[in-house]
Amino acid sequence: MIPVSLQQEWMEQMEQADKKGCSESFIESLPRVPLSKIKKDDNCPICCCTYEEDDHPLVAELPHCGHRFDVECISVWLSKSTSCPLCRDDVMSHKLGIDTSQVELEEDWGMFG
Repeated sequence: MIPVSLQQEWMEQMEQADKKGCSESFIESLPRVPLSKIKKDDNCPICCCTYEEDDHPLVAELPHCGHRFDVECISVWLSKSTSCPLCRDDVMSHKLGIDTSQVELEEDWGMFG
């Protein structure tokens, strides 16, 4: 469990920060972890509840650092901050690149292609 003093310190840091949290669309686009990849004793580092306690767990994984959280918990955190609550990695600085090297470009196909 996260000590209360540390929780208070984090909340104060977030309140003092000038930058906003992540956009709702970014939060909603976080990759979900399939139930088959969740171990019996895995838990959310924010609320400390095991994912198994929930009948229908929704677990999100942050890009780059790979830390996993309950979707509800990480949504609240990222609405106020752009960093991972565990390692403080800036999740917005690691935008996923899209490989377009194998994409066929449309060349004047007209309306009916």
